Amino acid sequence: MIFILLSFFSAPLEGTADLFLGYYPTRDTLFNVDVSIKARSYLIRIKEDIDFFAQYSSYLEMAEQKGKVVFDPSFTTHSIILGFQYMKTFYYSFFLDHWCRHLIDRELEEGKVVFNALNFEFSNVKDPTRNFSEDYYFSGCYLFYPQGIIVDWLNSKPYYRHRFMLSAGKKINSVSRAGIELEYTLSNDVPKQTYYTICPGIDFFKQNESGTLYSFFKYYLKAKGSLRSAEQKLFFGIGYTFNSPCK
Repeated sequence: MIFILLSFFSAPLEGTADLFLGYYPTRDTLFNVDVSIKARSYLIRIKEDIDFFAQYSSYLEMAEQKGKVVFDPSFTTHSIILGFQYMKTFYYSFFLDHWCRHLIDRELEEGKVVFNALNFEFSNVKDPTRNFSEDYYFSGCYLFYPQGIIVDWLNSKPYYRHRFMLSAGKKINSVSRAGIELEYTLSNDVPKQTYYTICPGIDFFKQNESGTLYSFFKYYLKAKGSLRSAEQKLFFGIGYTFNSPCK
């Protein structure tokens, strides 16, 4: 019986990782340099079409203080994800995101952390960090923040309740692609607030067997955030995506 049950499970031990550094060429002192690192591992496979995965990411937003002090850490976001992904023609994911954003060296009442979002994702790519291999890609995600509904200790007082995210893109040629990122968020404040992002962009990339070196250029056509807003700001940088084979 035990051997029959074990036959349904395997350990693919596949994974991806992505890191980038980006710069905002602006006089706004809330924006300077952002740095991101993310790693995902597929740990257990169930009946060849369901993966259990874990992911960690860290996003550091740096600002420019008075006196031309640059590279000053301003906000930091950490995320630990555990979830399942169902694989058929498309990929359907459900996961819990232990997500928290912190202020660094600042005292703002609105700078509370946000914990624990339930995520539902639908995409044509296994991992959004791997979408350079596809002629086109899309990913839609709904996030629900349950603070105050299930148990209060799930979250501190958040500024999010419902969050909708959509990204899509298409290759222009073998070394470039164009894409867009959309986001709409309803807060848990009284009265409720709305936050949004409309951000087109273009990437240039060079792929090899181990990963992809890329540069990106984004323009925040419309943007309103809870702590800072990048509206009408250019953001560009360079990054690298590492990967092991994903079947």
